[in-house]
Amino acid sequence: MGIICQILFHNNTHGVYYAGQTIFGQVTLSTDTLKQVKAIFLKVRGFAETHWTESRTDSNNKSSSESYNGFEKYMSSKVYLFGSSTSAESPFEPGTRTYQFACKIPDHCPSSFEGNIGRISYRIGINIVKSWNYDSLFSRTFTVLQTKDLFGYNSVDHVPVQAKSEKTFGFWPFKSDPLSLELMLPQSIFVPGQTVPLCVLVGNESNIKVHELKVSLAMIVTYYSDLSSGQNMERFSVVKMKADGVLRNTRKQFEFQLQVPSTPPTCFHLCRIIKISYQIEVVAKVKGMHVNATLNVPVTICGAPLSAQIRQTLQQEKVDEDKPLVPDPAALTLIPSDGQQFVEGAAGPTAPDSPWEDDPSIPPPSYSEAMHVQKDAEKSKLMPADTDPSGGLPYKPLYPVFDLTTPAKEKQEAQAGYVEEKKEDPSGYFEEDKK
Repeated sequence: MGIICQILFHNNTHGVYYAGQTIFGQVTLSTDTLKQVKAIFLKVRGFAETHWTESRTDSNNKSSSESYNGFEKYMSSKVYLFGSSTSAESPFEPGTRTYQFACKIPDHCPSSFEGNIGRISYRIGINIVKSWNYDSLFSRTFTVLQTKDLFGYNSVDHVPVQAKSEKTFGFWPFKSDPLSLELMLPQSIFVPGQTVPLCVLVGNESNIKVHELKVSLAMIVTYYSDLSSGQNMERFSVVKMKADGVLRNTRKQFEFQLQVPSTPPTCFHLCRIIKISYQIEVVAKVKGMHVNATLNVPVTICGAPLSAQIRQTLQQEKVDEDKPLVPDPAALTLIPSDGQQFVEGAAGPTAPDSPWEDDPSIPPPSYSEAMHVQKDAEKSKLMPADTDPSGGLPYKPLYPVFDLTTPAKEKQEAQAGYVEEKKEDPSGYFEEDKK
């Protein structure tokens, strides 16, 4: 058989880390036959990448296409487990070898993200270099979460939000009276697991019936290329709900409770080529040839609840957004092994506490797979998917979900009389490691 590789994490069954923490883990290499190997090295990589193609047709009806690519590096460090970059091929004896490692995650790393034309990815890989054959590659992807950039939201998190839009139908002199939408939020910042209480007031003074009202939390992802002109966008509905319509010349108020699912935090400053934003969308659907009335209000999704104690901690650990993104090549180190058998998640060197562990009033979160990622990997414009070795499924980042559900949710739902829409199964894709 060939060389079997296993990558395990200390004190972390989920493979989820926070920017600024240190990864502790173990690599096990096993073979029952002698192999000729030039070198074996362990590498940790963190990067963002984008790729898409745009088609054009000129005045002569000739089609052409142009590709856009972006790349930004956050982590890049490697150590040799066997041989070196200049060594000749030598025998790798049968048996099992274990290597303990540690790697510091830089403070400025953005949260992991997977999209159809871009991603922010972190992975640990083993490269077995051979002289007369293709290199063998093994990798394990892990999730990085950024929480130290939240200090910038302190001044606006508990400010109530109110927005209004109006729409008329027809043309003068037959223009209708307005159909108005008014949205009220108690605040503009939320975390996964928290319920977003929405109050929507529909004033239908027009002669057009609203046959359905929809509200959703949408994630807007903007991708950039290394060329200044390259820009693309994706929209994901991470949660949707709907209610009955509103008759002509009628006003009606709706109360919704949107529960934020597992989703990446808002990101504007830490990644140059991928920006993530969120908005609450309200759509009043009307029949016939008329255009629906809409109202969009920006909100922020955080990676951790912003309690007073966490604010103070994060302010002290403020991320310098102007810091150059220069990976530390010496961040990855080997640790002498004690020879004991290692089990995934077993006790070992510990990483610093999670940010909310400083505040006992916040219960620890659970971790869930990203809800927005497409299951069909063929939709990805990136390289072929890298799979989870445990089940052969595409990797999905894991995000913390906090138990911050509104206590009176069931009562409010009964009073509002709305129905939650069924959501298609989300999914994901991934790529092969780049050498």
